[in-house]
Amino acid sequence: MTGKRMTTARMVRTLGGIAIAAIALTACRADEQGRLIRYEPGVYKGKPDTQLSESRLEELRNRARNQGGVTGAGYAGGAAPKASEPDVRPPGELNQRTQKQGGVK
Repeated sequence: MTGKRMTTARMVRTLGGIAIAAIALTACRADEQGRLIRYEPGVYKGKPDTQLSESRLEELRNRARNQGGVTGAGYAGGAAPKASEPDVRPPGELNQRTQKQGGVK
């Protein structure tokens, strides 16, 4: 009788393996079947981009301006720098704490 049990156990394992393999192979969605699996660095193999219309480009520019907080004159915060103020503080005008640190003169 042990021979019959071994044959039955072997058959159950074989059928179980076939069932698992069938589920694994059919689990892939159809839209994933033709996807790219070989990559080349620096080479785009997808569909070419479509050109955006001028109205769509302007809409995207306005959206980016609004999200970035730019409200006017092309400067962050909406305030343009005054012509009399320098853009960068000269090195001689560093605050006292910075001047006292080692290595900065």
